[in-house]
This record gives sequence, structure tokens and C-alpha cells, in this order.
Amino acid sequence: AMALAGATRYCSGSMTTLQPHSALFTPLAWDPGLLPPLEMDGYLTGVLVTPELEVSDWIADLWTAMPPVTDKARVQQAFTAVLTRLKAIEADLQKGWPGYQPSFCERGKKTNHDRVRGWMKGFYRAMKLHPEYWMDIADDERTATFPGLLVGFIETDEQVEEREDAAAIRDEHAELLPRAIVGMRKLALLHDGDANGLRSIQANKIGRNDPCPCGSGKKYKRCCAP
Repeated sequence: AMALAGATRYCSGSMTTLQPHSALFTPLAWDPGLLPPLEMDGYLTGVLVTPELEVSDWIADLWTAMPPVTDKARVQQAFTAVLTRLKAIEADLQKGWPGYQPSFCERGKKTNHDRVRGWMKGFYRAMKLHPEYWMDIADDERTATFPGLLVGFIETDEQVEEREDAAAIRDEHAELLPRAIVGMRKLALLHDGDANGLRSIQANKIGRNDPCPCGSGKKYKRCCAP
């Protein structure tokens, strides 16, 4: 189990003035039939960190209410907005860690667990597109920590009695998620054999005794180092 620091957890990076989350999606209009913006961000991030996916695998789940197929202009406009957002998230991931911050995170502020849950709803939706891959991630001791960071934010109908320090654990996990997501993006690119994509991800040089960027909590040399 991860040791919990006593200090309040904040998102990485310096304090900045952020625009409202909805501003991320302008100037393209956001179709009301699409997933809500924060959930969409989680979904598209999940698509980017899950290998072997084609557009045809994930396009249908963009919608909460699919418009009539005859309304081609609306469908095209919505898909253009989604692709624009997908490319923006991909560019953010290419910054590596700590440059990348998911949209649930507001720099310099304590992470809002409800925002993480909203984002995670979409991410979990993407995970279900390739369950075999994510089962392998959970079963591999080198990467099993990553799914562990998610479970506290995945909403289910099952009633679970939580431990007293559950909120503190979620704070810890929310802080670890950005770095872990970058690690999962690298693993997906490696799985797909995308060497150019791997090289494009900016990152500070990782020392062999530094924590592994996959978020496992192990030293890099004992985890994902070549």
C-alpha cells in the first residue's frame, strides 16, 4: 500500500488562472447528444491509452443520444469537435509528466473528487472497449498499481463500507494519476509499435533509482526500465 503524506494534496505545477472547463471546447459548439465535456475528456484519454483501437471501435460510445443518421451536418460537426479535442489531449500527453495534467485537475488546487469521478466515468467507458488488455494490466505486477488508482473513483451500484482514511487515499491517488496516465500512454504506444509516438513524448530524464513513471511506486530500474 502507498504511504500517505499528511499534507493536503494538490495538482502538480505552479498556480495558474484557469478558464472554465467549458472554455476548453470553444469555438466549436458541443453537441448536447455527446458525452458531457468532462466525461468526454476521460473517454478520449482512455482511447489514447488503450492500444489496438480503431475509430470504428469507439465512435458509437461518443453519444448519450445519437442523432438521426440523416442529420449528416450535425453528425459531422459533432465528430469534428470530438477530433479537435482528441488531438488536444494527445498533444497534452506528448508533454510528458509533469507537463501533462488531465482536465479534472486544476493546478495549485486540491483535486475535487467529483470532477475525477466525472472524468473517470468516461475513462472507464473506454477501458471496456478492450477488457482483455486492461485485465492483463491488472494481472501484471509491474502495472497493477495503475488500475488500483482508478477504483476509488469508479462509480458502481454496489454499496461498499469505506475505511476512515478513504478520502485521504483518493487525494493521494488523484495526485498520482497524471503521471500514471502518461506511463500508460507510453505502454499503449509501445504495444502498438509506435516508436515515433514514443519519441515525441517529452519528459525529463528518469534516473534508474527514481520512481517509475508508470505509477507503480517501484524504482524505475526494478519496473519499466529496459
